[in-house]
Amino acid sequence: MFLDVTKRRNSKLIQTGVTLHQTGEIPPNTYVIDIDILKENTKKIVDASAEHKMKLYLMSKQLGRIPELVKIIVDSGIKKVVAVDFDEGKLIAEYGIKIGNVGHLVQPGKHQWEEVLSWKPEVVTIFSFERAKQLSEKATDLGMKQDILIKVIGPKDKIFNGQEGGVNLEDLSNTLEKIQELEGISVVGVTTFPNLLLNEARTKMCPTTNFTTLMLARDILEDKGIPIKQINAPSGTSCETIPFLAEQGVTHGEPGHGLTGTTPLHAYKDLPEKPAIIYVSEVSHQYKETYQVIAGGFYGRSNMTGALVGHDPNTILDRYVITKQNSPESIDYYGGINSPKDFKVEIGDTVIYAFRTQIFVTRAHVALVEGIQSGKPRLIHLERKW
Repeated sequence: MFLDVTKRRNSKLIQTGVTLHQTGEIPPNTYVIDIDILKENTKKIVDASAEHKMKLYLMSKQLGRIPELVKIIVDSGIKKVVAVDFDEGKLIAEYGIKIGNVGHLVQPGKHQWEEVLSWKPEVVTIFSFERAKQLSEKATDLGMKQDILIKVIGPKDKIFNGQEGGVNLEDLSNTLEKIQELEGISVVGVTTFPNLLLNEARTKMCPTTNFTTLMLARDILEDKGIPIKQINAPSGTSCETIPFLAEQGVTHGEPGHGLTGTTPLHAYKDLPEKPAIIYVSEVSHQYKETYQVIAGGFYGRSNMTGALVGHDPNTILDRYVITKQNSPESIDYYGGINSPKDFKVEIGDTVIYAFRTQIFVTRAHVALVEGIQSGKPRLIHLERKW
């Protein structure tokens, strides 16, 4: 999905991936992140958000929620993290990094609220009155009062499979009245997902019906006299989308793929953020007319179509092969690439991919590399997944 744009805008990253693999510095099944470009992208997004008076929470799951990487992004200007589940929050908080939002997309379990509160998150996202009551009771026991966001959903909203949940817009008023009676929490805003999606022409990110629901929910809170601190609108947060979001009254975005130049729009339009991530693996063996590539980091929604194969960084950019994406039902042992007609593939060759990923759901390693752009790459951290 991002192979062509990465070749054009960050070919050094691809060549470095080959060198690191062929010298044995990184194993097959490793994501390589260009830290210099990541920092540049982060600064651009931070500057855009400051210009438009929006605040940001880092969405780290796509990048493997690695504390060392999160710290780099925090030092580059995004000071708080959104933890999509309890495990991510625990990992990040124990590293000493501040939690901005927790509970969206996954609600903490009923016995986890005390630890969640110990992190002192800026907000907790709640899907139901029942979860709000659990949180309130624990906060009251601890003598605390926790700010919360309500996740809202409308009748025509797009909800991805496995992400269903939230307070129905038609029930929001009644639910708010019940929540406002709870002592340990305070409603300060609303959120939903996804708020932006790529249009059919692949020319821009457009608001979804979910975004309309979010704005209607904001109106309901205002009608009830609730002071609103957050209108949180994640999905596709980047320099391209921040001006629109801010103009609509959005207060918080949650960049993830924007930081690596891999939102859907980045595949079709050159935006300020450059590509900063590739997936590197190795040709394992040949089966019939297909070469099998060591896997572990593939992702079912990657939309990948091709890869680069070889062992020489000087020629890798011209050695394109068509990929075969496995069925989601398959175990991620190998990925297939077609046998090319105009060059020879050797067992042990490096295979470079650039596709949309969610590293946290894979068993891939992650290499953080500095100095790629100056021609002096240095592996500063290898997060091994075993």
